[in-house]
Amino acid sequence: MSLLRSRAAFARPSSSRAKVSAAFLQLPPSYRAFHASPRPQILETIVTPAHLLFEGLHSFTGLPWVYSIPLTALTIRLFISLPLSIAQRRLIIKRQQLLPLLQSWRRQSTNETMKEVGHLGPEKAHAASAKKMRRKTVEIYLRHGCGQLSIMRAGAIQLPVFMMSIEALRKMAGTNSGLLGLIIQRFTGEEAPGLEERMGASWFEPSLTTEGALWFKDLTVADPEMILPFMLSGTMLLNLVAGKKVDGTTQSVGQKRFHRILLTMAVLAGPLLLHVPSGVLVYWISSMSMALGQAILLDRFMPLKKPVTACEPRRLLRGHDTAP
Repeated sequence: MSLLRSRAAFARPSSSRAKVSAAFLQLPPSYRAFHASPRPQILETIVTPAHLLFEGLHSFTGLPWVYSIPLTALTIRLFISLPLSIAQRRLIIKRQQLLPLLQSWRRQSTNETMKEVGHLGPEKAHAASAKKMRRKTVEIYLRHGCGQLSIMRAGAIQLPVFMMSIEALRKMAGTNSGLLGLIIQRFTGEEAPGLEERMGASWFEPSLTTEGALWFKDLTVADPEMILPFMLSGTMLLNLVAGKKVDGTTQSVGQKRFHRILLTMAVLAGPLLLHVPSGVLVYWISSMSMALGQAILLDRFMPLKKPVTACEPRRLLRGHDTAP
């Protein structure tokens, strides 16, 4: 009998257990998971510095978002992109100064290769000489601290910073889809979320809906006149074409192909980015315009001089003789 009573008491929930269950059901879904703490938001953690920079400059200056967004782009350009670009330009100048040394090694490498494998034919000799010269070029660049990884360092740092800023503005606009999802909406015809749905986002900034300018008053939605996407496309094309003229260096076959790919992407940017929020496009256009101005200034104050080439022997004119 006592055993039955104990089983009944065990089966009957106590008032304290009922209160705990009710409180547990009132928690948000992220807290009712099978772990002690909420799921970490890795992407928000990565993007938080850019979000704080946007919010900080907007609060400190008191400017509308349509002006504080380009101001943030200028700040990032001055304190991150410009120092990296100056360091990259110095490495490129150092590479140009090493060209006479590489040319002398090329002549020596050709002579050595002809002695070693010249009997196998001109094609084999040329391939062996080019391979040996590539290894020697890498060795010389590394010895003087201007290797390929050092040249690529600026782009490897600037691209993540740029993507962090784009992602921060997208989340502040209350858009659930990422940049790729916004591009896909161009083909699926999916409607953009309404204001009530966007206001439920964690980082949604209500002042973005009223602090635009001209025809794009609301920076949280796509440009209703579809002008900003094509302005961005034109800015990208201008940046690529004018930047190539400013650079003035001879490009390899691979670099020319990559440049054509970038030109194609710049042309397609306008139609593909029609569903991107106007605030994101304002930042993108500002950043690309400042990148072009930065390239022009670097060419003005740190010009890439014409590389020194090997001297060619003087050719005598026909009909002239050196004999006395």
